[in-house]
Amino acid sequence: MPPRPRFTPDLILAAALALTREEGISTVTARSVAARLGCSTAPIFTHFASMEGLHEQLMEAIIAAFVAAASDPVDEDPLLGAGIGWLRFASDEPRLYEALFLTPHPWHAKWGPVRRELAQRMAAHPRYADLPTPARFALVGRASIVLHGLGVELWSGRLPASSPRRLLTELVLPVVEAAIARGWDDDLHSHFNPNPNPHIPRGSP
Repeated sequence: MPPRPRFTPDLILAAALALTREEGISTVTARSVAARLGCSTAPIFTHFASMEGLHEQLMEAIIAAFVAAASDPVDEDPLLGAGIGWLRFASDEPRLYEALFLTPHPWHAKWGPVRRELAQRMAAHPRYADLPTPARFALVGRASIVLHGLGVELWSGRLPASSPRRLLTELVLPVVEAAIARGWDDDLHSHFNPNPNPHIPRGSP
């Protein structure tokens, strides 16, 4: 008798990620993941206490994919390089972008470490070297607001995906330069969050 297949947490998470890529995160249920693996739902709840636990790990996997794209050294300026990766991710991984930025979820606080890591890398570039850490962190936040608007345009097909550098040069870089020149060092995400969405905790980065 052949051995029974072993459904590990990694295999279950990979199946959930594949479903998200192909059909969207709303289709990720215990039954759909089990059907993709060819098993019952029992292995899923053996390794994950709930579907919320699986969805949280799925979100972490999607964030990791986004960070990998945004960390590709395509420009000596780490902020512009991250922007190029951001826009490419929106174009190349539309379902993952949708899950990450266009679907309500309670894990927005996971962005804080991502933003801080980028702000730290920016300290080595002459454009940002004289900025204190809070100002660099705030600058990442301002750039992300503009980048998200561009990302939605690419995700929806309203902008071509062929010229992310031009989009950054014309639309994001002016915001960066204005923030540096005017000393804007307050973090908009922390101070201006009216929390219109009950799924998003107040004060999330």
